[in-house]
Amino acid sequence: MDKFQQLFLRKMQEKLGVLATASSAPEGEIYRLIHSIKGTAGTIGLSEWSAAAENLTGQLRDGSEQEWSAVELKVLLQPLYTLLHRQGTEGDLASGTVVEQPEPILHTAVSGDALRKSLIVIIDDDPDMLRVLKETLEAYGWMVMATSLPSKALEWCYDLEPDCVILDIVLENSSGFELLDNIRSRCEERLIPTVLMSAGNDKETRMRSYASGADDFIAKPFELDEFAARIGRQLARRLRLTSMLMLDELTGAYNSRFFRQELERWRSASSAAGSPLSLTVLDIDQFRKWNEGGNYDEGDKLLRSFSSFIRSRLRDQDIWARERADHFFLLQPGLTVEEAEHEALRLIQEFASYQVQMNPQLPFTATYSAGVTAVSSGLPGERILEQADMAVAASKTVGGGTCTRYTEHQSDLMQEQPLRLAVIDDDDLIRNLLAKQLSDLSGNYNMEIRKFKDGEEFFSDPWHSMGGRYLLVLDRMMPRMNGMEVLRKLRSGAGRGEYTILMLTGVNEEREIAEAIQAGTDDYLTKPFSLVELEARVVRLVRGMNG
Repeated sequence: MDKFQQLFLRKMQEKLGVLATASSAPEGEIYRLIHSIKGTAGTIGLSEWSAAAENLTGQLRDGSEQEWSAVELKVLLQPLYTLLHRQGTEGDLASGTVVEQPEPILHTAVSGDALRKSLIVIIDDDPDMLRVLKETLEAYGWMVMATSLPSKALEWCYDLEPDCVILDIVLENSSGFELLDNIRSRCEERLIPTVLMSAGNDKETRMRSYASGADDFIAKPFELDEFAARIGRQLARRLRLTSMLMLDELTGAYNSRFFRQELERWRSASSAAGSPLSLTVLDIDQFRKWNEGGNYDEGDKLLRSFSSFIRSRLRDQDIWARERADHFFLLQPGLTVEEAEHEALRLIQEFASYQVQMNPQLPFTATYSAGVTAVSSGLPGERILEQADMAVAASKTVGGGTCTRYTEHQSDLMQEQPLRLAVIDDDDLIRNLLAKQLSDLSGNYNMEIRKFKDGEEFFSDPWHSMGGRYLLVLDRMMPRMNGMEVLRKLRSGAGRGEYTILMLTGVNEEREIAEAIQAGTDDYLTKPFSLVELEARVVRLVRGMNG
């Protein structure tokens, strides 16, 4: 039994002990306790406790003020007392102290496979259908983001670069055909397959679907395993195509897969020859404003113009690649980090006049920031990329339009404008567990993490409205201000930042999940969940925010 399981049992011993001596207790309080047990126990590997709590939730109502007598409580909670007695007498709990064991490996690093897990975006105005499809596809190991909001789906298609987009034809105040038309060029450029769904299976609907550019049409109702097989086929096809191609179709730069191969090749060659090698990361400042209002054409024009400008000034041996959105890499063999910095500053100064000459109709004057680092054979390639990202982030903290060279103190420079991650959960055990699991991301992504026991505590802290970017890992069920109230308040304009929200919900909370989707949550996870899956989703959301 690991440390966190022991702590959970100790906590249950205390709480159930209090209820055993109580003359009565309100139903709402009991419901919250059972809800907490169901999510926490399953997450830390106590499946019997999670299953027992699941069986009890059907006998309780959220928000009820009915009082349960001592006799009624004893009967209701008997399965939990039985579990507590059995595990307390069989395990370390019987001794009355928590036995110290080796520290569990809570921060299991997200593997490359987890981070490369295929991402599917689904849009449907039926929240129940969204939940069914999300859970079905995630059972196959894919990552799914589901929404009923066309604007949110459009944003995800541009910021997160999904591997497949699934759209229902009939949407509230819109249509799948209309949304597909908005993302069609983007999906064709990035080889992202699109699938349309509809309850109408007439020939006219099918023909219009294919004419609109959909790669497949699936009629409702359908068998879930067949649905997953057809989606899997689209994902496999995209993987084969993208692995065969080296170029980013929109900008003409190399893609990130090819760039990483070249980084390793040049790193080894430069080390053997004793020649310098420098890496520059370039990132357009305030790129999101070019896509405001869903007008992504302006952003694409800028990306093409920017890439054309850089490519026209490269040496034959330089390697220019696009990572995502407005994030680019430039690998320069033979240049020291001082020479690469000087070159980056020169290009930054030339870019403003260049873009005006090429396209005087651009709505804004664009600038970009750069970060430079030396490529060393003694560091892994991903760590070198992180150093360059730290340097470009430091450039942006001073307003952009400049170049910063990576130093050992770069992390300190980045602390001026961190990404703020809030873990909001009334269960202190799960709150600390989540914060610990995510803590090691803070170095790679300049992240400041704070914990709050409920929505009221979050909003009472001035930290929540300091501006900048926030990511909330938010439990739906909390005693004072619950997760839905926090979500609605933020979406109505509270605070001064940009808030991305990952909602944590119970397994069978269909209505609550539907409400969260409709209220604008960016993603949700059902308890119990894998901590590695949580970290992978947070990484995906953070990368989208950075893009």
